[in-house]
Amino acid sequence: MFEKRRCHFTYIFEMFARFIYVIVVVVSTIAFNIASNLVSDEDFMSQFREISGVVMSSGAIMALIVIGALVLVSLLILLLCAFVWRYTFISAEENTLIYESGKFIKRRVAIPFEKINTIDMGRNIFERMVGTCRLKIDTGAYSNRQEKNNAELDLVFSLKEAEQIRSFILSRAELDSRAEDAETGKTAVAPKEPDWIIKAGMGDFVLYGLTSSSVWKLFWALVAGVFFVVEIAQGFMELAIDYIAPYAEWTAEALSRTNIALIILGLLIIYLISALVSDVWTVIWAAVRFYDFRVAREGRNVIVRYGLITVKNYTLQVRNIHALIIRQNVFQQILGRCSVEAVCMGFGDEKSETALLFPIIKTGDLNRLLSVILPEYVTEMNVRPKNRAGIYYHIVKPAIIWGAIFAGTCFGCSFVPEISPLVNALAILLFIAVIAGRVLSYRNTMLDWNDSVVSVQSGGFKKTAYRIRTDAVQEVQLKTNVIKKRFGIGSYYVHYHGPTFNNTSVSGNISDKFFAGLAESIED
Repeated sequence: MFEKRRCHFTYIFEMFARFIYVIVVVVSTIAFNIASNLVSDEDFMSQFREISGVVMSSGAIMALIVIGALVLVSLLILLLCAFVWRYTFISAEENTLIYESGKFIKRRVAIPFEKINTIDMGRNIFERMVGTCRLKIDTGAYSNRQEKNNAELDLVFSLKEAEQIRSFILSRAELDSRAEDAETGKTAVAPKEPDWIIKAGMGDFVLYGLTSSSVWKLFWALVAGVFFVVEIAQGFMELAIDYIAPYAEWTAEALSRTNIALIILGLLIIYLISALVSDVWTVIWAAVRFYDFRVAREGRNVIVRYGLITVKNYTLQVRNIHALIIRQNVFQQILGRCSVEAVCMGFGDEKSETALLFPIIKTGDLNRLLSVILPEYVTEMNVRPKNRAGIYYHIVKPAIIWGAIFAGTCFGCSFVPEISPLVNALAILLFIAVIAGRVLSYRNTMLDWNDSVVSVQSGGFKKTAYRIRTDAVQEVQLKTNVIKKRFGIGSYYVHYHGPTFNNTSVSGNISDKFFAGLAESIED
């Protein structure tokens, strides 16, 4: 047990930071409109100059009004944040964590220690500078409107206090989970420093960056940048276009006289340069984000820590981990690497939250590492016999559809001899890529289960495998139609209990003979 504790005083400024956008955009806009009306009023201007005794231009008066409004509103909101901080406490009573807030309208939340699903300790740059830590305590509860319930606590303490609270909660949760055998008056013991099972190094960051980078992200960033520049400097862009136009015309004429092979070579060089820049950026980003990445099993909890600028330190209770998601893009499939995420109640229900277990590891090492971290999910996916009719839906049907589209495109461009060879070449390459992706989709689609885990796998260039705890599966569905039923195939949908309201894994166009066995294993 511990007495009431108030958050660190810097929590005031962190709450205030959430209103900066509203203050700057909304308040400044309203103040600017009011100031424009006032300075256009000659009576007001004359009275202002008479009272102040200072001769100021209309622009200076408008700036003074806007700045004054911003300062006044900022002070009011800052005082409101300080008031909220002054009457916000956290404490512990018996087997319950207590959260209290409010002076006139009081709110009190009681969370049993054994109901706490995750504890997330994160530190951004500001918090590291002042020696504080953001402590998020989550039960994974939802309201009847299918929104996140206010049982989640998101508070800021000094780093020492946050670690003490985390250790206290974990130790009490461990004792409460053994309440039937616990002796009266037994005190909690703070857990020791975990024995880290895996530590990521620079080689992992480089490999992660090389296999995760996307040139398209860089491309769209450049496009967005161009639109931004055009928006804020349209006049400058018009002048630049007028200046560049003669050179662009000369370039177009030169390209028209150039062999198409040289044009393709030039585009390839541009692509390779963009890919190199994208890879370098992704490697740097991965090294900063996953710096000092480490995972450990501590009793009934899995602990993950990483980060250089923003430090993440979250604790997941094993009993609340309902599934693992193993992801591989095409590069990682070739190199035999994968990344692993945990589906945990109370964590991952926000866009910024991902319960990452391994950023990138060898696929062959997955079960070995899981045997230490999460032995409950160690399994070998047995490739069950596939119905050959699935080849039609995975490969033949997409080949017919896309082949018709590409053939129509090539036929239409045949009336333009200048671009027809290039379009034909691109169509052939894209068609080969589509077929390769569909072949991979057929090979990667699998379904397997045992007494503890249901394994579902699908995807082509991006392969995703789910290992779902059997008792977390809510229902399984087999969807088929008249034609598929005739050939004995269907798509399996496995719905499982997770942190969001749409937790489903799909394995499509495989034999429908497995449904009875899968459903029986779920019932057991």
